Amino acid sequence: MNVNKNYKDSLFTRLFSNKEEIISLYNAIKDTNYESYNTDINIITLDDVLFMDRNNDLCFTINDKLVVLIEHQSSINQNMPLRFLLYIAREYEKILDNTNIYKSKLVKIPKPEFIVLYNGESKYPKYNKLYLSDAFCDKTNLNLELVVDVININYEENNNLVEKSITLNDYSYFIYLVRKYIKENKNTIEKSKLLEYCITKAIKECIEKNILKEFLKENGSEVINMINTKFNLEDAKLVWKQEAFEDGFQDGVKQGMIKQIRSLKEFGIENSKIISKIKEDYNVTEEEIKKYL
Repeated sequence: MNVNKNYKDSLFTRLFSNKEEIISLYNAIKDTNYESYNTDINIITLDDVLFMDRNNDLCFTINDKLVVLIEHQSSINQNMPLRFLLYIAREYEKILDNTNIYKSKLVKIPKPEFIVLYNGESKYPKYNKLYLSDAFCDKTNLNLELVVDVININYEENNNLVEKSITLNDYSYFIYLVRKYIKENKNTIEKSKLLEYCITKAIKECIEKNILKEFLKENGSEVINMINTKFNLEDAKLVWKQEAFEDGFQDGVKQGMIKQIRSLKEFGIENSKIISKIKEDYNVTEEEIKKYL
């Protein structure tokens, strides 16, 4: 697997790494009309213990809101509301002076908003909502709720929301082209060369069509690394799960877990994050996981 293990960025986060692009993206998603000259934006580093192996996430404050936004290529995880809940509690701890919460005066906090931009290949609605309360055993007299907005940004969906942001629309089209070329050439080009060939071809076409033209001209080689990492990691995750089933239930799960641990270590992911991920995927104890680290 030809992956740049030290590459920590993604095409998505690079494209939306400045104030103007974030405002444009947020306006498209929420149908707002914020302007850069009077809007406060602060980009926050996302703690990836909960969103492990996802380098394509954004967390930012926009005026009085705290927005956590995930660009998600694989199938939608139904536990996203719970993961967002755990994350936002940690984030509030960071931004608050802990002594303030023990005072009688009300502490004001930015309103949280949770967004997932779905970019996977499986069929999914253009818009959907995930609710934390769906996980509750008892749903009567709810005292806590968290809602995640899920938006399908696949180019083929012709989603009007995506078209409101030129950069998001261009990004969606670029990913569409890469996948299109993979399907067209998978039986004629050597597997080890296929992905780079398709990314390079997509870059060339986009430049010719004036899609992300300047960015791709200046960052072409980096984009190849970004997309290589993105696609190869997603493929690896599918292989880990498939191998677990093919090897038989009990022994297969164990072997699949071991292979996943080894692969994650090859990607340069820290042990604490590997433990968090394996506990979620395989429902095993930390002590069991440590045997194979």
